[in-house]
Amino acid sequence: MTKTLARYLRKLPKKTRSIVLTSLYGITAGIAAVAFHKSIQFVFGHTIEHFSTFSTRTFLIGSFCTIIGSSLIVGLLLSNYCKDAAGSGIPQLKLAFWSDFGHVPWKVTWVKFIAGILSIGGGCSLGREGPSVQLASGVASNLAGLLGEPKQNRRHAASSGAAAGLAAAFNTPLAAITFVLEEIVQDLNSRFLGSVLLASVLGAFAVHALSEKHPALEISAVGSPDWLIYLLTPVVAAAAALVGVLFQKTSIGLRATTRKMNR
Repeated sequence: MTKTLARYLRKLPKKTRSIVLTSLYGITAGIAAVAFHKSIQFVFGHTIEHFSTFSTRTFLIGSFCTIIGSSLIVGLLLSNYCKDAAGSGIPQLKLAFWSDFGHVPWKVTWVKFIAGILSIGGGCSLGREGPSVQLASGVASNLAGLLGEPKQNRRHAASSGAAAGLAAAFNTPLAAITFVLEEIVQDLNSRFLGSVLLASVLGAFAVHALSEKHPALEISAVGSPDWLIYLLTPVVAAAAALVGVLFQKTSIGLRATTRKMNR
């Protein structure tokens, strides 16, 4: 089936073919991100959330065993089967995008899917942004391979999949566009702008079609703010930005120090 589709796509005009491929990458990656999110919810709902309905003692014991058990399984999976699937996902995707021309091995993709479900659903304090971006990009990259794209020509698929995955993960297509262009592609005027835009929209369509239609992070309604709130808003924003910069610099510095110690 994929060979027949690949032959059909090769007959299309270049621009039309690019649009069709981007659509396929976006829809497939979006579905993968939604499946990832729903699987996390399933694991969490049948473990820690389920234990919360019992006594405090049962909750503590059950949660502890869940976290330890899932961490051990993930650790064994990553250390013995696929070390390249370790990490948050975004630095690894950037490396694949620039060093391997967007080629993300299938082994990394599905191991990231399973390990992410077990670790996040099992209660580890890890967000799903990075894993969603990497696995969605990996799905699109491997789909490109099935459709005849060589390993040296998969940046289009990788960037489209990453945008669709992030848009589907948090129902935020605009943030997905900006993030992928700034963080992965590192060029707001990149030739991938059109494909990233289309893939982000399709990723948002996927989450609306298959999942809830409300934002991933809901904020409760607030009353009408007075003038003092408006005056404090830029101060709070600046303070939050400063904390973010300090956190990033401290993390990078600590990582560099740790690497020197390991040498």
